[in-house]
Amino acid sequence: MSQPRSAATALHALITFGTLTACYLGLSGGRVAVVTDLPQDYTSARALLHGGDPYESLFTLQPKHGLDPPPGDVMVKSNPHPPVAVLITLPYAGLDYDTALRAVQWTQLVILALVWAVCFEVFRPPLPGWAWALAGGLLGLWSPVWQGVMWGQPVGLLAAGTLLLWVLARSERPFAFGLALVAVTLVRPFVAIHIVQTFGWNRRQQFRMAAGMLVGGIVPFALLGITPWDWYRLAQDASGYVPWCGSVPGVLGLGAAGGQVLYAVVAMLLGWFRWRGLSADATAALAATAAMLAYPLAWYYYDPSLLPVVAWVTARAVPTGNRAAAWGLVGYLTLRTIPNMVVAPGGQGLGQVLAENQAWLQVTGRALLLLAVVATARTRPVSASGPS
Repeated sequence: MSQPRSAATALHALITFGTLTACYLGLSGGRVAVVTDLPQDYTSARALLHGGDPYESLFTLQPKHGLDPPPGDVMVKSNPHPPVAVLITLPYAGLDYDTALRAVQWTQLVILALVWAVCFEVFRPPLPGWAWALAGGLLGLWSPVWQGVMWGQPVGLLAAGTLLLWVLARSERPFAFGLALVAVTLVRPFVAIHIVQTFGWNRRQQFRMAAGMLVGGIVPFALLGITPWDWYRLAQDASGYVPWCGSVPGVLGLGAAGGQVLYAVVAMLLGWFRWRGLSADATAALAATAAMLAYPLAWYYYDPSLLPVVAWVTARAVPTGNRAAAWGLVGYLTLRTIPNMVVAPGGQGLGQVLAENQAWLQVTGRALLLLAVVATARTRPVSASGPS
């Protein structure tokens, strides 16, 4: 990237960050979430720093590091998150918990702004850069962003991971792709579906990708002193949360096992299309979106991983006048703006109706984005340098 373009990207990121922060603070009021997922990774990281077991029981681990034990109805006994999720929390482990949570929140907002600015350079939408930056800032009003940030979720990193894998697949850099694929998958496993990109590569590229995956996989597990199968066994406790998620397995009651089968079938289907000549861009968009539908534990705050997909559809749909893609995208963004809510026993009114049906609303929104991606993939791209 040239120096003028780097300066433009930095300016766009700054505009997005300012708008994003204003929107987020306007909705959250700067409050610290009462219940978050961060205690799991925070206390695991602190245990790692002090030479302890990062995957010790949370009922022992959290009080040991100054936090209350998990609520009695929690389904997981140990941290269900994979090793890289713990490693990326290490920079915050020396802080007290409230300070660490705020630092994580600000970090994710910065990363989201950078990802949106880089998407402008990668996909070149036919919009002025300042307009693109402001639009990205308004995503602070989008519930997967503001609720994900409030909960201390790595929403920015998930968006960055999708974009990184997209760019590496497009540029056919197999070793780096394999390394990045494992690293991002070991933050949240739903990302693993991007391995379908390799079906479009030759045997030599596939071997290099496998080498990258091997290096990327060995190091994190070795650092945390746990084997992949031992971690997988601990993570199975989270299976009880599948009905809470706006995924196909969640709303159809397929359970964790049925969802894993569906996820594998979808991956094989995408791999076949990639082998038959589907472009790297279309494969990346389809894989990211399909993961949110097929992965059993596709939580509502994982949708920021789809921001590069939103950017790609926007860049392709606007110049081609693709109405199906545009309406699918609008429908997705609208339905996913509805926040995740707690169902109140005996509650009434619109809010109660939305809360009781939120999983179906989430899966419907994600299905609309999938339709938008399919419609976009079927259109011929328009070459344009894009305004700055």
